[in-house]
Amino acid sequence: MDTRKLTAAAALGVGAIVLTAGLGGSPTETTAEPAPAVSREFVPSSRPSSSVAAAASGTVAPDPLPQSPGEAPSATPTLASATPEEQESAASATPSSESSSTASRSDRTRSSEQANPQPHKQPNTQAAEQHLSTGQGQANRGGDNGSQAEQAEAELPGWRIDYFEGFDRSVEEIGWERYGWGNPPVGHGAMGFRSMDNVFTSGGELLVRTKYENGQWSAGGVSTKHVFAASRGRWEVRARFPQGVGIGYVFLLWPKDEGWPPEIDFAEGRVNGPEIMGVYHWDPDNKQEHRFFDNPTMSDWHTYGVIVEDNRIIFTFDGEEWGRIEKEGITDKEMFFGVQTGAMDPNGSEARYETVPNGVPGPQTPALTDIQIDWVAHYHWA
Repeated sequence: MDTRKLTAAAALGVGAIVLTAGLGGSPTETTAEPAPAVSREFVPSSRPSSSVAAAASGTVAPDPLPQSPGEAPSATPTLASATPEEQESAASATPSSESSSTASRSDRTRSSEQANPQPHKQPNTQAAEQHLSTGQGQANRGGDNGSQAEQAEAELPGWRIDYFEGFDRSVEEIGWERYGWGNPPVGHGAMGFRSMDNVFTSGGELLVRTKYENGQWSAGGVSTKHVFAASRGRWEVRARFPQGVGIGYVFLLWPKDEGWPPEIDFAEGRVNGPEIMGVYHWDPDNKQEHRFFDNPTMSDWHTYGVIVEDNRIIFTFDGEEWGRIEKEGITDKEMFFGVQTGAMDPNGSEARYETVPNGVPGPQTPALTDIQIDWVAHYHWA
């Protein structure tokens, strides 16, 4: 099985689930010469960037067309009758994939252009902006969230934690934004609809669920949009994945001002792995670069991370570098963290990549799968 095809679809258009497997268009790819080998030990640049921007306090108006009391949300909303805001929500990110069956492995780099890019969209919700007040040298943990032991585990030599979430409270209490208000379709080659019910905390973990029920798939998505965003620094996510053929996912950074590009996908693919893709989107024509890495133990706990500096993006796995993209003028936009998942449609736009067999649960794809996230942290260079 060519897992590379899966990751492309997981990219939701590599600009689209951010399950960057395609869920978007079919980019034209060119294979470049092998990228130079990189050290697995990260050495910060002589002038590391440490500017961290927290989301401003305030409130966000609820999404348009609120339902009347007692009115059940539609599981299959249509775009024809939706407002522009709802149409944007319906374009919500899901796994995207790339179109080349001859794509390079982890020691090669690829640049792609797409005529009609479909970036990973960040659906609107009714969540309100949360005020973030971070003291000098003190991590903001969304209040009292996250145990001291977990935060101690997340500490890294030479880095200072300025945001930490350990999921000891509900999603509402920590202020994260769940996708799925109005149940918009996942789109981008994935089946079913987004549901806010598919994201919740339990036992000190954040669960992002993909579920098949009553003949339909639903998928979860959530972000730090209303509590934390940063232009530079390091993100780390401790997570493990379920087993399920055709279930896509993505960990990404998305611009707080919603102006795409840029977009940084620092872990995306299929939950079964083993291939993980890192992507940087920097141009409205969907110009992008990719790196690949194999993780044969997706169902074990690992940390997935990214370091964003002025002229490079470094992808990490369990604290060690596995690939980097060096480019002048890396975006300095404030970006928030998001995670999305989705069940890929064997009859959809990403059918050439790994999808759910026959489109329904079976021996290889359970009816319910959860991505488990233990904690999320952001750091600046101390």
